[in-house]
Formats: sequence, C-alpha cells, structure tokens
Amino acid sequence: MPPMELNLINAKLQRFERLAGLDETQLSDLAAQAEVQSARPGTCLLDLGCTESRQLFLLEGELELVAGDGAAHFVRHTDGAAAGPVSRLRPSRYRVNASSTVRYMLIEESLLDNCDSTPTSCVVVEETFPLDEPNELLDDSATHPLMFDVFDDLNRGRIVVPSEPEIAIRVGRSLGRQLDANPGRLSETLAVCPALTLKVLRAAKSVAREGSALRSTRAAVERLGPEKTFALAVNCILRESLRSDSPVVRGRMRAWWERTVRVAAISAYLARTSERFDPEKARLVGLLHSIGEPVMLGYAERHPDLADDDALDNVIYGNRGELGRILLTMWDLPRDIIHAATLCNHWQYEHPGEADYTDLLLVAQWHAMIGDARSRRSPSNEEIPAFARLGLGEPEPEVSIRIVDAGAKALELVDSLLLA
Repeated sequence: MPPMELNLINAKLQRFERLAGLDETQLSDLAAQAEVQSARPGTCLLDLGCTESRQLFLLEGELELVAGDGAAHFVRHTDGAAAGPVSRLRPSRYRVNASSTVRYMLIEESLLDNCDSTPTSCVVVEETFPLDEPNELLDDSATHPLMFDVFDDLNRGRIVVPSEPEIAIRVGRSLGRQLDANPGRLSETLAVCPALTLKVLRAAKSVAREGSALRSTRAAVERLGPEKTFALAVNCILRESLRSDSPVVRGRMRAWWERTVRVAAISAYLARTSERFDPEKARLVGLLHSIGEPVMLGYAERHPDLADDDALDNVIYGNRGELGRILLTMWDLPRDIIHAATLCNHWQYEHPGEADYTDLLLVAQWHAMIGDARSRRSPSNEEIPAFARLGLGEPEPEVSIRIVDAGAKALELVDSLLLA
C-alpha cells in the first residue's frame, strides 16, 4: 500500500473513538489489513439488511443512506457522522449508495473489536466519563431521520434546548419581580423550568470553572447573582422557547414539562428519606434526566410522520437517554446526573452496593407515570431492582400515595410560586 494512502487510512482510523488510543505501529498494522476501494456515483456499497462482517469507513466523497422507510440522508467524509463506520449495525439498517465518486475502506469487525484502546474522548466529565462519537449513537438508537437533524446541529455547535414557552415566560416575569429575593427563592422559581435551570447551571460553571462543582440550582444562582440570572433567563426565553404550530408537538412539550416537574419533586422527596442523598441534587437529577426530549421536539415539526402522537412519543422515548448523555457530558454536568439520564429507560438497572441517584430517579419516574399513557412502558414495581434497593420492595399503599402526592403538589405550587 503506498505511503500516502496508508497515512490517509491512519488519519481516518485515529478519528474513530475506539481506536484513538492506538500508537502508530498498531494503526499501521490495522491499516495494512484494510481494503481500500473506489466507487462511482450510484454504486450500492452496502445493502439494506446486509450482514457483511466488514465495517465501511468513508475516506472521500459523499454517501446516501436510505432507511427501510425510504428516508434518505447524506454523509460527507468531512461530517461528524463519518468519524466512524457507516451503518455499523448488522443487519444493516440502511442501503448505502455512493452519491458522488467515493473512496472507502472495509475492515473486519473482529479486528476492530480486538484493538486494545482506551477511549480518549474530547469531552470527559469527572475522571473518565467519555462522550461516544455521534455516529455510534446514530446507528445504535437513532431509527428516525429526526436524529440526523439533531446530530447535524450538534456537530455544528448550534444545538438548542427549548423551553415550554408559557412556563418560561411566567418564570421570567416572576424572576424580574424577585431580584431582591434570596437565592433560595430565586432557585425555586427557576427550577420550574428545567431548560432554564440547565442554562443557568452552564453559565455559572463558565464563570468560575475552577470552583467547586455545582450540585444545585441555588449554588448556580448564588454564583451568578440575581441580575445575571434574570438577564440570562430573559435572553433564553426570547431566543430559545419552543416555536411550533403543531398541536401534537406543543402538547408533547407540555406533557414533558409536567412529568419532569413531578419527577424532580418525587426525587427530592425520596432523597429526604435517607441521609445518603442530597435532596437538592436529587431534584436536579430529576429536572435534567430527560433534557434530550425538548431538544428533539424542536425538530419534530420538520417530519410530517411525527404529527401522530404515538409516533412522536416512540422516537423521543427511544432516543432520550443517549441524547441526554451526550448533551450533559458535553456540558460538563456532574457524573451522577449524566449516569441517571443515560439510564432513565433502564428499569432493570442493577449495581452492587447501596442505592444511588439513578435508583431514586427510576422510582420517581415510575410513580410520576402512574395514570399516564406512557405507564405501559414501565414494568411492575416488583420487577424494578431500584425499589428493593431503596427499601421499597413492597411499598404500602399509603407510602405510594405519599410519593405520588409529592409530585402532584409540586405542580399545584407552580401557580403560587410564579405569582409571587
């Protein structure tokens, strides 16, 4: 293989997260076993449902990925989605066509699996919590074109977390009336809107990144101060509230907000039952666990098939955990918060030792979903290890009622809090 071509392959392999830690010798050995090919426009490189054992890496040009429903997407060699194998899963979920003249390489999956490399992501949170490459997520869980839109903007650095517009406006007005209030009162008001809470946390971290980790909304408000907190909130409300003409999207956003407020309140309530947990941190876990949902809702109106409630809910529910993990990792949130968001759909979550914040979140979610159409997605409490780990293996009816009431009361308090 010519040295120039070998260097090109090495450079491509170094972009792949799983191989980023290999040295030059290891990369050269792997590249020597790669098969490099060229193809003309219109050539099918990988068919839908293909079980080919080799992985396809795009070196130059543009590919068209056609899903089973006919939806087509394009990936150029300069895109973030080309940083790893194209259509990695087997059987392949896409028909991969060359839309221009392309050069690509094929490498056996077994060779990739045998590479002993420690991921060295450019985004690391608290020791070693890596952000996997977006292409990995696209193939693993993004089964709808909406996710291509999300990752395109993510790669371009223009991702937005929209607020529920009515609630955000009311929070902004209330903050403006409370500039002389103490940080605790301001943080209570701010926490009514999860998206604004996230943005204040991010801003507070950027003010003094060398300071102690922020584990509560109050700590973020204290660091920024009332006036900066208010100014940031107003700016975000004006620029980043959800704008949609779709009643389905607006209804789903409102439902997300209500459920998130309930989950946050129940998480804090459960935390107060044990000295191991910080209720403020538990509430923050609840507020941010599904922050990927409003992000996806900001793109839903582009896709006519998501005008159906069930279709929209399926796409959002199926992708919220991985997207939340990527966003919260990218924004350097505490590891407990990222971990809980990542596993928010994993009812069978198991781990050694005492209960953690993810256990709190799962139990809180289960109670918040009682009576909700989405409750069909959750198993019985006996099947959820988190219940037993929190000492709620067989909760008395009155205990469950008190837990559910904690979430209901949080919604009831919103009006009085925002009218203050």
